[in-house]
Amino acid sequence: CRDSEKLNEVEPSLKHFRSLVNKLEGVNPRKLNHEEKLAFWINIHNSLVMHSILVYGNPKNSMKRLSGLLKAAYNVGGRSLNLDTIQTSILRCRVSRPGQVFRFLFASRSKGKAGDLGKDYAITQSEPLIHFALCSGNFSDPSVRIYTPKNVKMELECGREEYVRSNVGISKDNKLLLPKLVELYAKDTALCHVGVLDMIRNSLPCEARIKIQQCQNKKHGRFAVDWIAHDFRFGLLL
Repeated sequence: CRDSEKLNEVEPSLKHFRSLVNKLEGVNPRKLNHEEKLAFWINIHNSLVMHSILVYGNPKNSMKRLSGLLKAAYNVGGRSLNLDTIQTSILRCRVSRPGQVFRFLFASRSKGKAGDLGKDYAITQSEPLIHFALCSGNFSDPSVRIYTPKNVKMELECGREEYVRSNVGISKDNKLLLPKLVELYAKDTALCHVGVLDMIRNSLPCEARIKIQQCQNKKHGRFAVDWIAHDFRFGLLL
């Protein structure tokens, strides 16, 4: 009964949400500029993840949860687009997954040729900061934010800073603990060892910057780094 009462309370919001989803079919992504596409598709991606979890549930097994996520799709401008298509063909971003083989089972579930998305739907230039914006419901994923075309670049940079501050640590033997997501970002930006460390320093408050100096080898000047595997347990931070 209590669940029924709660459902009645949120029903107006769910009804409004469903009406917004239905309107996506009439959206023409071709008319959007780069910043508008960037904000639009990030928001669509994260919304689809949350919608999928509501519809298909949240199994403890990460592979089963991924399967449910990749089944879900939105009709945008007349094309049915799932998460894989949005990630790889539109936002051009590689994300961590518990089983990469699933990408080929559910990939590019869109009407028409996938290549058409490049000029019509996709962002015009790659944006590595997207790594710190896309949430797929995993514990190690970034928190969900609402992105706006006017401030999307600044909002993405804030997302990176927030993620680094929340996920970078130091081990007992003075090794710098960095999340796998930072490694993916570094590969997409061609950051070297020094570049990664500079990015980490610039994202941390002064006290934390001093602490990470403890991880530097005084003899060689390099930092000892341990990459932390992505945690695929369920986690959705709003």
